[in-house]
Amino acid sequence: MRRTLSELTKMSQGEWVGSIDNGTMVTGVSTDTRTLKPGQLYVPLSGEQFDGHDFLAQAVANGAVASLWERSRPLPETTIPLIQVDDPLQTLQRLASAYRQQLDVTVVAVTGSNGKTTTKDLLGSVLETRYRVHRTRGNLNNHIGVPLTLLSMAEETEVAVVEMGMNHAGEIALLSQIARPDIAVVTNVGDAHLEFLGSRAGIADAKLEIREGLSEDGILVYDGDEPLLQARLRQEQHLRLVSIGFDEGNAVQIQALKLHGDEGIRFQSSSSDYHFHLSLPGRHNAMNGMMAITVGKLLNLSDAEIQRGLEQAKVSGMRLERLVASNGMAIINDAYNASPRAMKAAIDLLVALPNQRKKWVLLADMLELGAEEEVYHRQIGAYAVEKGVDKIFTMGQRGRWIAAGAAAVATETRVIHCETAAEVAATLLQEGDASVTLLVKASRGARLEAVVQQLVEGEKAKSDGY
Repeated sequence: MRRTLSELTKMSQGEWVGSIDNGTMVTGVSTDTRTLKPGQLYVPLSGEQFDGHDFLAQAVANGAVASLWERSRPLPETTIPLIQVDDPLQTLQRLASAYRQQLDVTVVAVTGSNGKTTTKDLLGSVLETRYRVHRTRGNLNNHIGVPLTLLSMAEETEVAVVEMGMNHAGEIALLSQIARPDIAVVTNVGDAHLEFLGSRAGIADAKLEIREGLSEDGILVYDGDEPLLQARLRQEQHLRLVSIGFDEGNAVQIQALKLHGDEGIRFQSSSSDYHFHLSLPGRHNAMNGMMAITVGKLLNLSDAEIQRGLEQAKVSGMRLERLVASNGMAIINDAYNASPRAMKAAIDLLVALPNQRKKWVLLADMLELGAEEEVYHRQIGAYAVEKGVDKIFTMGQRGRWIAAGAAAVATETRVIHCETAAEVAATLLQEGDASVTLLVKASRGARLEAVVQQLVEGEKAKSDGY
């Protein structure tokens, strides 16, 4: 972003204080003084544990050319202009919305309980074969991250792929109204965030809030195999709907799916004779891939361009990440997030691998499942046994429930519960070897990446104090 300070002040609907050069150029926006670059506008946000206003001096020292400032606060002594606003967070969102409207850019928004980051990554790679693409980086998918994603777009961006996350009702509606997507993608409705939304029906309603900001001629691409979405969209008259799934009756049906283990999957679309290949394993990734393929076709890409993008795609870390432990054990690190649906899909993927390795899992807490969380965790333990997992390791408070669910039905499967990352890593390093494939899966809050690091680094991790 490149805007004069005068232009930015008008966009913010604020009032500047102090000496100002109307020609001063602002080259970006930052909410974090640790990563702020010279020439940027500083946006001081307040949270439970911090107040960004306290770091104004550091922002100035790092090269900020101006800063927002909450109107209710006393004015500080500073050498840079301040733009007084009622609420810096709302102003950040207003700036992002205004900037998005100023650019001639097609916005593709992606949400869903599972698979939204993988779908975003696939979409970005596919669309980059023809367009100048900007996409969400890392986990910048909330009420702060989405505005920062939009404001970091280059002026020449042709397509923006924007991931939208949530855990409460109303959040997706806000993000959609800020980003004003031309195409919206709802990957699925899972069981994450039941604690806050009450039921899968509530989750479906929250995901479909993405319609709130869709353009008048917008397109909604969604999981057509999900009855909750189908029921809610049956009366939709204002949007173009494109349903995707394995079931007949979808606008785009996934056909001829072939699972090739570590080599990925091959499948066709009902709208094309082309055989697509995706290096990501698992049936669920056929849905993610078809979402990217369908949006590519909507934006006039050829099958060959789409396939090239799929081949070049790199998914974000801790999502089916392949690693090797120091003892030779193969690791599938899928520990970025988890829900019951995603946990089952990952277990399915593991047991479907065609190799002769032993199939082990390390499972831990699934968060935000509400009053029924113990039931869901016990069900996962039983599911892993029923699917034929050879050995089940669990960790953490909720991991105890997984272990209990597994032990209740296990006859030959060995179930081991550990209290700490160090304990489970030591046990796996001692018992595992090159004949084992280990799936690591849990919600981000379980911090299983610490275990993975110890497994990969082995004795070095011990010497470094992990």
